[in-house]
Amino acid sequence: MHVNDIHGRYEVDGVNAFAALKGVSDEVGAALTLDAGDTFHGDSFSTVTEGESIARLMEASGIDATTPGNHDWSYGATRLDELDDRYDFSMLAANAVYADTGEPYFDNPYLLKTVRLEDEGGNEAGDAITIGVIGVIDEDFYSSTPLANVEGLRFADPAEAATRAATALREQGADIVICLTHNEDPQGLAQATSGIDAVISGHEHLAIDETVTAADGREVPVVEVPSSPSSDYFGVIGVLTLEIQKTDAGYAVASHTESQVPTTTCGGEDDAIVSLTEQIVSENSAMLNAVIGYSDQAYPYGVTQGTEPGGWERVRTEDTPIGHVVTGSYLALTGADLAFENAGGIRAGVPAGEVTAGDLISISPYGNTLATYELTGAQILETLERSLDISAACRDVLARQIAAIEAGEDPMQYSWPDNSGSVIVVGGATMQVAWGAPSGERIRSIAIDGEPLDGDRVYTVSMNSYLPGLADEYPAFASMVLVQEWGTCEEALRALVSETGWEERMRGLTGTVEYVAAGDSEEPSTPASPESPDTSGQSAGQGSAGQGAADAAGGSLPKTGDPSAWVALIGGAGALAAGSGVVAARRGGRRAGRRRAWCSWRRPYR
Repeated sequence: MHVNDIHGRYEVDGVNAFAALKGVSDEVGAALTLDAGDTFHGDSFSTVTEGESIARLMEASGIDATTPGNHDWSYGATRLDELDDRYDFSMLAANAVYADTGEPYFDNPYLLKTVRLEDEGGNEAGDAITIGVIGVIDEDFYSSTPLANVEGLRFADPAEAATRAATALREQGADIVICLTHNEDPQGLAQATSGIDAVISGHEHLAIDETVTAADGREVPVVEVPSSPSSDYFGVIGVLTLEIQKTDAGYAVASHTESQVPTTTCGGEDDAIVSLTEQIVSENSAMLNAVIGYSDQAYPYGVTQGTEPGGWERVRTEDTPIGHVVTGSYLALTGADLAFENAGGIRAGVPAGEVTAGDLISISPYGNTLATYELTGAQILETLERSLDISAACRDVLARQIAAIEAGEDPMQYSWPDNSGSVIVVGGATMQVAWGAPSGERIRSIAIDGEPLDGDRVYTVSMNSYLPGLADEYPAFASMVLVQEWGTCEEALRALVSETGWEERMRGLTGTVEYVAAGDSEEPSTPASPESPDTSGQSAGQGSAGQGAADAAGGSLPKTGDPSAWVALIGGAGALAAGSGVVAARRGGRRAGRRRAWCSWRRPYR
């Protein structure tokens, strides 16, 4: 049995997914139940306890081992080690090592388990074999979490670490070795290893079932179950069956069968897990339901809060009201001149009326901290222009996808940029942006505190702890000077929303973004408070963020503030998915020769 990328979820359409997992495991007599990462972080159910809510359900459902995903490090390495010590499942990451000694960070780099083979009828065949399980993480993920979370560690080459661990396991009597990995290229990993019989992966959020040839000539199955947005989080449970052949050299995998079972179609739920979940929900509710403040209106994450597509696409392609709430909280706490947030760091919206702790955790679930840095005006302008390049590429893809849906074609033939989550949401500036202008010239005017941006002046910029790690994307971040460290981003949101009249204060801090034609510009003036967003979620004081040319798409992008455009996109995608099932495509990646399968509606920020 295997799952991946549940991102702190425990329920799918009213079905307790952990109870279903245990029920299916008991029904099929699973030898092992494994999880391939991005497990403890993402939903307030889990983040309110720093992963412990999910860890308790993992133990109760009989999960044998997990490997940490990139988001699982968001609470810090020490927290993962605590969860590993407290619960029966094994935390496996053989290539997560101490930077100074190279020794494994977690106590157990692998797991050994003896199981009995069954015949085709499900009856015990008499032979007992030893299965070894190892875990490795994509080494590139070292920089995808704030560096403070992995301080003192490094991620070694995963293929080399997996091969070494496989050799050690076979020396200890393992007949079959399974590799758990959270990886952008699990097929490439499998091809580079020796001694591995099967790879169970996470991170891509895709349905993967392939067989590749490893470095030692083994034919290695590589499997992964889909997650949001190609399926619900925890919406699919994988059942990998390995046919074992006895040879003169021992045992080998002769073939495999991968079944991917929708969680909601599983049989009876385990009553004990249902009861435990209810207990955890009750324990968490007092913390999550605590009212932090009140909002006169909604600041949605998309047209309908929680709807995809229509949430993360907007934050990456236009100025949005929820972006002003987030950056406004940073400015209110730090007193900085500007505030930066990466679009991928905003994960939910603010409801009208009572705003709870759970609402705010959902907006900023990653545990990122806040700091202020010094950047010159020239560096700020360079950074924002680079961000607009990324955003323009996102807009082009979105326009192509919408056009494809309208033409009855597959929208996923057009892939979102991998760096779409790096688009910078900016607060504190009054800006005019022309999407149709050439790269590097899209900002037609920009003022801070009523004065035009001065290229030589040093400004203070507040940003989350993820952004400084994007120096390859934004070179100015490599040399910026740290001014002061603050608390978590979620604490900044709490501080703002708890104030009486916080919305008016936020509007006075965050500035405006206006979209103009390529040849237009106006002299910057003192920022006015943005008007309240209308019912479509478009800030009326910020211009029509969806207007302008989508140059590469050969036409204008539909207004992303227009709910009908998103309804058409969502409805068209749903109809397409219903008609064709999983949509597969191929695209190149960061490694030469890399090949990857794609499902419909893949999230560009993972």
